[in-house]
Amino acid sequence: MKSLAEAETALKNELRQWCNKQGNDLHTAYYLYFLPTTAEHDGRLLIATDPPANSNYQLACTQRISPGSTVEQNFNFLRLNVLRQLPILT
Repeated sequence: MKSLAEAETALKNELRQWCNKQGNDLHTAYYLYFLPTTAEHDGRLLIATDPPANSNYQLACTQRISPGSTVEQNFNFLRLNVLRQLPILT
């Protein structure tokens, strides 16, 4: 990801997809994972229930995505407390 704005857009898109999945099963825990930026690839974000098959992904936050919060509330929490600290920007 080349900018914080691009990372925020990716986070918002992941949260929108999460909202649809979470709405079908409120008891499933979803977490934010990230793929660090390297010389071979740009960083990425992913919201999933289990660690991705690609072992290079890392858990971004030990707190699950809150099913009791809106997309916007989760976005604001993750943007302010997690996103800026991740090594995903080039």
